[in-house]
Amino acid sequence: MTTQDAGTPTPPTVEKFATKEAKLERTALIGLFGTASAPKALIRLPRGETRTVRVGDRIGNGTVGAIGEDRLVLLLRGNRQEVMQMPRG
Repeated sequence: MTTQDAGTPTPPTVEKFATKEAKLERTALIGLFGTASAPKALIRLPRGETRTVRVGDRIGNGTVGAIGEDRLVLLLRGNRQEVMQMPRG
């Protein structure tokens, strides 16, 4: 069992799952931040890597076209788009 800075032990099962590599089927939106004039999004790629992206950045086969208060719009080939929305909770 490891100990956090505050001296509280972390249960082994929590530690195991918190450090386990996640394999996703697709890119996931996990956070939005920044300002209205310079919005940013935090995404997790299918292989588990996280990236901060801005409008105009490339993600896989698309380009970030817009970042709103609760979503990211990915522009794809053939005039298609994919909207990634933050989970409600």
